[in-house]
Amino acid sequence: MLTRRHIRIKVMQALFAYYQGESLDRQRALEGLNDSIESIYELYLYELRMFWQFHRFLAERLEIETNKQFPIEARKNRIAVLLDMPFMHALVNDEGVVGAWEKKRVFWGETVDVLRTAFFEFWNDVAESGWLDETDTLTEADCVIWFKRFYREAVANNESIHAHYEAVSMHWADDLDAAQMMAVQTLQNAKRSKPLLVRLFKDESDAQFGASLFLKAVNAHEEWMDRIRGKADKWDYERLAPVERCILEMTLTEVVHFPEVPTKVSMNEAIELAKQYGSEKSPGFINGLLDAMLIDLKAEGRIQKLGRGLIES
Repeated sequence: MLTRRHIRIKVMQALFAYYQGESLDRQRALEGLNDSIESIYELYLYELRMFWQFHRFLAERLEIETNKQFPIEARKNRIAVLLDMPFMHALVNDEGVVGAWEKKRVFWGETVDVLRTAFFEFWNDVAESGWLDETDTLTEADCVIWFKRFYREAVANNESIHAHYEAVSMHWADDLDAAQMMAVQTLQNAKRSKPLLVRLFKDESDAQFGASLFLKAVNAHEEWMDRIRGKADKWDYERLAPVERCILEMTLTEVVHFPEVPTKVSMNEAIELAKQYGSEKSPGFINGLLDAMLIDLKAEGRIQKLGRGLIES
């Protein structure tokens, strides 16, 4: 499921697109934000679909090995065990997963060759290592470890697969980390006989967080810009990159309008976003500006924290 950081990234991107657009249409921007967050789930389903494709690949390998004039029995047995693992059956046959694929039309289609190339490279490496021809009995735990290795080496860091994703959506490069975390959680769920599909949000609070943060930030835009101008001299203000302004606005909004979020958490997240999306100097610049503005807001009684928000605030 998504973390608050993933949601903040989406809100920052939505604010950036909103202020760079020709018309300030809040409803359209909000719909774009929601679609962008939902697209992470689609990417997650594509990651799961790879296991279905890999299951077919393993079945093909077993047929090829079986039809050889001098088949290697140990290799045949290993492939058969991998195919017959309960968690693998669950991954490729689960009604919820299959239904989600069909609903979202998640199929690799003509681009499946990208996957097959990755599968063959991984398979050849495994074959050369001699693992396929070992005769000791595989446990389900062994198979889970092996499939995680497959996912890590053949899929998770595969540049060709990443390039395909970016061709589908320019935002999927940023979304991949979240989708892969969810895919790994599905592997864990399959092993533990738990429901396979991972929810997009932890709870209703997280589900509402993105839209609420976006709208409150837009509503407070003029105030935040005035405060930023007041703390940054004219030269610094004019040099502020649009993404830096979005991070500042979003963070000020979160500190003031989300009493359950500790101020320190909001500050740390702003610095991390600045490191990822800003320049080399962005983290220090944003940290300094926020510190100065939060002193004023606190003195004005604008920062009121409740519950968990009181922690280190």
